[in-house]
Formats: sequence, C-alpha cells, structure tokens
Amino acid sequence: MHYIEEENLYEFAIIGPETDIHDRLHYHSLFAMLQEAACLDVDRHGFGADVMDRLEACWLVLRMKVNMTRIPKWKDKIYIRTWSCGFQRVFFNRDFDIFDSDKNKIGEVTSVWVIAHHGDHHPVRPQTIPGMEMYESAKPSDRKVGKITPISLSETDAKPILKKYADFSDIDRNMHVNNTRYVAWSLDAFYKEMAHDFEIKELSINYSSEVKPDEEVLIYRTQKENSVQVDGFEVKSGRHVFSTEILC
Repeated sequence: MHYIEEENLYEFAIIGPETDIHDRLHYHSLFAMLQEAACLDVDRHGFGADVMDRLEACWLVLRMKVNMTRIPKWKDKIYIRTWSCGFQRVFFNRDFDIFDSDKNKIGEVTSVWVIAHHGDHHPVRPQTIPGMEMYESAKPSDRKVGKITPISLSETDAKPILKKYADFSDIDRNMHVNNTRYVAWSLDAFYKEMAHDFEIKELSINYSSEVKPDEEVLIYRTQKENSVQVDGFEVKSGRHVFSTEILC
C-alpha cells in the first residue's frame, strides 16, 4: 500500500488470502482496507493513533455502508480516497470512494465514527481535543447510513445459525473484536444457506456493543423481502452486538 499525494489516493494490492472461492475480494478484507485508509488519513491531518494514544483516546466506527458496482479480484489493484465530512455532537462522518486499477469508480462508502476514551470507550466531545475545530467547517456528506432495527429475541422463534468466539486473532489494539470480524461473521451467516455465486452489491453494518476477549456471540439470520439481515447477541449478557443488512 502507498499514498498517491497528487490524487489523494491510497493504493492497495489484493492478495490471495483476501479473496473468496471465486477470487473476489472478501468484504471483511475491503473493510480492513477502508479502516486502514481512514487511519492513515486522520494521521496525515494530525489525529492518528500516536496522537490519540497520548490523549488516551481512540477512533471507533459505529456504522458503515458500502455500495459496490463491481467487486475487484485477486491480483487487482484498487485505490481508496477518503475524507472527513465533519462532525455533529460527538459523531464524525467519513466518506470513501473506491476505484479500480484504471481509476474508474467502483464503489461508494459512508460511515459514522466517534472518538472514545481508551479505558471505558465512552464518547469524547470533539471540542475537548485541540485542533479538532478544523473538522467543523468540513462539507457535510450527502450519503446516508441509516440505523438497522435489530431483531427482537423475545418476538422471534428464530434459532441461531452460528456461534462465534472472541478469540485472540479477533482482538485489536482497542481490546475488543475488530470491526472487520463482524463483517466476516455476517458473511459466514449469509452464505450458510445461500448459493455461493451471489455477488453482494450493498452491505450496511451497525455496531451496537463491543465484544471483549473470550466472549461468545450467537448469530441469527433473517430473510427479508429484498435483503438478508444478520444480528449478533453476546451469549451471557444477551446484549445486542451488531446488525448487518446485505443486498445482492
């Protein structure tokens, strides 16, 4: 990966382990690239991990929506452009464009983030961080990433389709399951009862509760009229963890 300064693009080369049985880029691999582009972009503007660590804070993503017109494949290069769309209250909006190797746009992404305290992950008011006022003048996004209504376990007779564990390889530097793993879990549930030749055009995910090391998550799959919804619930507490909506 490298940065093309004159075009404000981050370049990523797709390797084999990032692709599925059809050589298409996994969505959780794409989310990892989006996360990395966002991290590098805030670092360029003075609010990267090193600075946030000194402030005992971190960036956390709350919602993300990805629309793809074409899924890139193994050995392809893609380019990601990302920019801040400012903040409202404690919520930061960030958009992305995804391009193929010929710089044709193949995807659009919008997302919502917060700055959180390292210890308890409670939101931090942006105004308390020096220099953050630069984002107040950013152009608001015209893209929308809505909230997904979780299923109600008390009102459904659905059975969990998968159980996942917060093992060592799922945990990131914020000491919880990384956001990309929920995407992978969602796709595991989606394909559990689907033919494997579906190409996903749109994926939206809401993160509602973090999962800590060694916790277990039960995952439910709900068929809707034009989409599939996947929800995760932590086993012991019963709390809702995430909702994902998938359209083909």
